[in-house]
Parts: sequence; C-alpha cells; structure tokens
Amino acid sequence: MIETERLRLNQPNVLDLDRISEILNNEVYSKNTINIPHPYTINNAEFWVQLAKDGIEMQNHYIFAIRLKENDKIIGGIDLGINKRFNNAELGFWLDEYYWNKGYTTEAVKSMIKFGFETLKLKRIFATHFDFNVSSGKVLEKSNMKKEGFLECYTCKNDEYQNHILYAIINR
Repeated sequence: MIETERLRLNQPNVLDLDRISEILNNEVYSKNTINIPHPYTINNAEFWVQLAKDGIEMQNHYIFAIRLKENDKIIGGIDLGINKRFNNAELGFWLDEYYWNKGYTTEAVKSMIKFGFETLKLKRIFATHFDFNVSSGKVLEKSNMKKEGFLECYTCKNDEYQNHILYAIINR
C-alpha cells in the first residue's frame, strides 16, 4: 500500500466491482485510453481486479486502486507494467471524472514514480497519451516527466490510427 497526503493506493478487490464499472462505463474513458472498452461491464471490472492480483503475484504489473484516504472510496486506478529485461515500466492511470482538476491524479502519479524508483529500483518510467488528451500530458509534466516525442499512428483503436505523445522520467 502507498499513502499520500490525501490518497491511499492499494489492491482493487471484489467489493470495488460495482464502483469500477460505474465510473468506467462513461464513454470518456474509452475515448481517451487504448484498453478501456465501452460499454464497461462488471465482467471487465472482474478482469481488471484479477489482472491486479496476478500482476502482484508475478511481480510484472503493479495495479492499484486510487482511494480517498478520508473514506477509502475508490476514485481511480493506476499501474506500472514492468519490463524486467530493460528495468523499466509503462505508467497508466484513470480517475473518476468527478475528481478531475483537483490534483489527485498528479498526487497518485508522483507516488507511483517514487514507488517505481525506490521500491522496484526501476531505471525508467514512461507513459504515452493520445495527442488530443492534453490533460494527461499536463499530469505527466506536473509529475516531472519529460516529453520525449510524438509517435505518429502509434496504435489503432476502432479502425482509427492514434498519435501518442511520449513522456518519461529516469531514476538518476
């Protein structure tokens, strides 16, 4: 578990399933991410919770629920997908739209970078976002990640090629 000033990051669990599917069934998450489907069902939430459990056991994917410290309510998710061969990880995150623009995502991202560098001893953490999702870029910049490049037609989602912006931070 990771604690910040206002947040607690820990494993999502079966008690979170309804809330996860309620949050992520908003089309904005599918539009702004590569892996979140729409509609988002309880089965999708169950898959994500199991992925979190398996990732911790295999030590190759650290998926955490983002919770408000004051009441333990799940408001988002954040993860580091580990590439052990290259000692790096890809960072991903989502946050309940109701909690946007309050600094929660940046707080969670900074704590995951610290976890990645201090606990997992990673050398590099990187993230990409769709080029039209400027809010995610702002979060990464506020988290001291550096913009490294523009990835043209990097992924294809719903038969449309998506450009990504790449950010990274190095453990010096």
